[in-house]
Amino acid sequence: MYSFTKIKGCILFFFLFLFIANEATATGILYVRPRFSSAQYEKVWIKSLDVTASMQDQVAVTHVDQVFFNELNQTAEAIYIFPLPESAMITELVYWVNGERFVAEIRERQAAIDDYNKKLREWLDPALLEYLGDNLFRLSIVPVDALSEFRTEITYVELINYDFGISTYKYLMNTLDLSSNPLETVHFDLSAKSQNPYKYFESPSHESSPATQITKHSDFHYTLEFGDENFFPNTDLIIQYETLRDDVEFSLLTYTPTPADSFGTDSFYALWITPPDSITDEEIISKDLVFTADVSSSMEGERIAQVKQSLSIFLDQLSPKDYFNIITFGTHIIQFKEDLVEASAENISDAQNFVYEMFALGMTNISAALDSSLTQSFRDTTSRNLIFLTDGAPTIGETNPDSIIQNASNNNTKDVRIFSFGVGDGIDRSLLTRLSMDNFGYATFITSDDSIALLIENHFKRISKPVMTDLEINYGGLQTWDCYPKNLLDLFWGTQTLELGLYNGSGTYPVTLSGWVGADSLAYEKMSSFPDTLGGYRFVPRLWARGKIDHLLDLIEIYGETDELVNQVIELSLTFQILTPYTALYVDPTDVEQKKSKIVPGEFKLYANYPNPFNPETTIRYSLPADQSSYHVIIKIYDVLGQLVKILKDEQQRPGLYHLIWDGRNSAGQTVPSGVYFLILKAGSSEATQKMLLVR
Repeated sequence: MYSFTKIKGCILFFFLFLFIANEATATGILYVRPRFSSAQYEKVWIKSLDVTASMQDQVAVTHVDQVFFNELNQTAEAIYIFPLPESAMITELVYWVNGERFVAEIRERQAAIDDYNKKLREWLDPALLEYLGDNLFRLSIVPVDALSEFRTEITYVELINYDFGISTYKYLMNTLDLSSNPLETVHFDLSAKSQNPYKYFESPSHESSPATQITKHSDFHYTLEFGDENFFPNTDLIIQYETLRDDVEFSLLTYTPTPADSFGTDSFYALWITPPDSITDEEIISKDLVFTADVSSSMEGERIAQVKQSLSIFLDQLSPKDYFNIITFGTHIIQFKEDLVEASAENISDAQNFVYEMFALGMTNISAALDSSLTQSFRDTTSRNLIFLTDGAPTIGETNPDSIIQNASNNNTKDVRIFSFGVGDGIDRSLLTRLSMDNFGYATFITSDDSIALLIENHFKRISKPVMTDLEINYGGLQTWDCYPKNLLDLFWGTQTLELGLYNGSGTYPVTLSGWVGADSLAYEKMSSFPDTLGGYRFVPRLWARGKIDHLLDLIEIYGETDELVNQVIELSLTFQILTPYTALYVDPTDVEQKKSKIVPGEFKLYANYPNPFNPETTIRYSLPADQSSYHVIIKIYDVLGQLVKILKDEQQRPGLYHLIWDGRNSAGQTVPSGVYFLILKAGSSEATQKMLLVR
């Protein structure tokens, strides 16, 4: 049995983390203090920042390479803090010491911490990256040599935020308060591709800078490059774009494992379903909404004020086609109306007065509140939603969680979506998670520092324009299984539905999305290709594993840390190298075999691309030896006539092992035909050639 309490008790430098967590809102930061000292940690000079990112539809893979300089004239111990976007998962950690490159491995968390503590007592050089919550990661390093460089590389995958038709990628680049000196160099290189044409692609944060260049290669491919010297980045880099869609759009990405992947032979898929860019008022389904709010004594003060603000926003966003009600609960239940009423100007005005007169008093009668909410007269041909907000566990009426869940299920005869919002630390998280999962919704937990009004306002916006309800996806004879999420939410304008799963076989199949638009059933179909050739988009298996891990963590929230559930999380974490609350990234430089395998290459070499022959893409690997501090690397692809097809790389790189992917497109973003292509790699005075075969 595992315990979060025990895990947190083992975290080193925990108080330091609490001290600096609010400060860690930009790119990676390194703090040092003299070894064997109790002095306060000081920030370190970030010498350089080199970021490479690739975006495919709604997924971004970002590689961050940073070099720090320890200005202390004595050996130091250090902590590296790296904040990730909310939806991101780290896939690789590398750090360099004295010309050696060490790659961390996912280990069971307690085992990694035990090893770390043992090595720390011996004052050796281990590193441990721990998951601390809020997507902050920390690397503890002992020792760091005096007046020396320290280098880290982190790669992470994230689902790009999509909201109301706009996709936003954000790199936390603001280092104004995080480096003791200006950065010598900053370089950001991004390539973005989409299966649908871009309506626009822009950087509201950096496009006006002369150091930024945005290039349109085609309607489906943009690149952005930003570079500067001797300055403090003081703005996070933001990229926003929209794509063109005439109807409900399907975007499919797949991956079939290679033998080197070591996670089976089943193929993986990720399917995004997105409504059109714009819809008319006539196309918006009417909705029934009940807002059920906890007004017990613990909601007194700022919380009740924010709930009132949320309800006011809720009322402002109702359309004339909607029906609604407001129910509050403490010891007793108070209803705005006995049943749902139309969203007329008169009813909305009366509801605003009802909200104004609300006050906090009494105990927490969750069961009675759910009974009153779910027995409202929800219509059959609408989007049916219950917003349920509480800051506590049940203290009066029915208090047994199983009975509350069963009663809610019995009363929910119209398949109402229950969206739970839990506020603060005194809530029954298991109850709210299960309540929402069992009723086609999701649970959101709000900390004391979060804005209740803002989070609920954003939720109202998302569900304000329903497009289809009761979604089902059929793959037309293709065998699929182990799909996540388990329940597909309704499709709203400005949102997306994502399904991740496994499949066997190959071919082109009719993928059908079916559901209801008001009282009418509707189906959309698209012929989609599911290959079984090795390769594809390598991030897809990790997205699937992350989806399954999230589902298991929800079950742990409900049923507790059973061995079966925890062991499944750990197995997925180790197999797909994804950090979880039960695992950690660990490096032990005293491991001789690891030293041999992770040391900087001793020779310049271009390895055979894989797969070869390939379709649609192939991975190219090469090594740069430690003979010099950096190389000018140029990688070009030519066809059999000697014509230049594309320049893949033209930049300075340090010694190390590198890889990149060619997707079978030319410099204009067009797919090239089948045939033989030649890759030429130049690094300084060294040159190598590789023949590649593309088979369409």
